[in-house]
Amino acid sequence: MADTQESNKSIVRRLYDRLMGAGDVATAVGLLADDFVDHSLPGNVEGGRTELIDVVQAVRAAIPDIAPVVDQAIAEGELVAVRITARGHHTGAPFPPGIPAAGTAIEWREQHVYRIVEGRIVEHWGVFDNLSILQQLGALPAPG
Repeated sequence: MADTQESNKSIVRRLYDRLMGAGDVATAVGLLADDFVDHSLPGNVEGGRTELIDVVQAVRAAIPDIAPVVDQAIAEGELVAVRITARGHHTGAPFPPGIPAAGTAIEWREQHVYRIVEGRIVEHWGVFDNLSILQQLGALPAPG
């Protein structure tokens, strides 16, 4: 069981390294099950593998140097929970839509839970620090 849990954590780390960090869609397709369900897409809609990849590619188009770091991974059974810190510079496409790139350095945190069955990710739930992103990009005032 411990070997499976370590393997599952490795799968999630690889997803961040290859998909978000390097834009490697082919590897991501191999890590995500054909019937993958993402419960946390923008607009509170569910989607599949294609929709997740589309969202990641849109973020990478806006922040080409994005560097996600898995700060912590905890596994229990089929589930892996991770804390992520992502950093980069908004030098590409508008992000979020309507906010033009200004070269701003940004950093944000994310919390995610993945369910892995037979070596592939089948479900995802996540929470993103969108407020901090908007404040850093000047779209919302910072507290204080």
